Amino acid sequence: MSGPCCSTFLKHLAILFLCAVVGSACVSSESDPKVDNPQVMAAAVLELITKHHTFGDGPPPFTEYLIKSSLDAHAGSPSGGRPYEIRRLTDEERSAIETVVAPFGPVRWIEDSADWLTADLDPVIEGAVIIGVGEPTSDNDEALVPVSLLCGGLCGTWLTYRLAQTEQGWQVIAVEGPIAVS
Repeated sequence: MSGPCCSTFLKHLAILFLCAVVGSACVSSESDPKVDNPQVMAAAVLELITKHHTFGDGPPPFTEYLIKSSLDAHAGSPSGGRPYEIRRLTDEERSAIETVVAPFGPVRWIEDSADWLTADLDPVIEGAVIIGVGEPTSDNDEALVPVSLLCGGLCGTWLTYRLAQTEQGWQVIAVEGPIAVS
């Protein structure tokens, strides 16, 4: 192939190639927002224990923090949250969560919350609270994180936080959807 037809064909081919590259870059950046799971989860748990601990204003009253070492299927809703694959929290997720919780009291990682509850649904350790966190999902530059807090049969909360990236890191900006309290 040579001559003006070949030159026009090559120009069109180059334009098609450039459109394909630019188009795929745009699609991948829109469909894959970067969410730092450990930091998003830690910010949500910190908000839960300091603001929505069910004891009104003031510091959290708990003596020990029993944190589920796997994603909590009931985080966000006592009857079951959004469906996702249950997995163990990564070392990075556990470290980030423990870093924000440890200043408030001892942290113990637990496998099954049922093993840590009495028949009356109180934690077996008096004054303790059981914390669960679900899989974060992203929504553009924001993230949703379902969480749960259980401190007794009539003491618990389940909700989902909306977080945004700020200069100070991930911050809760709203509660998304319903809140369940017992």
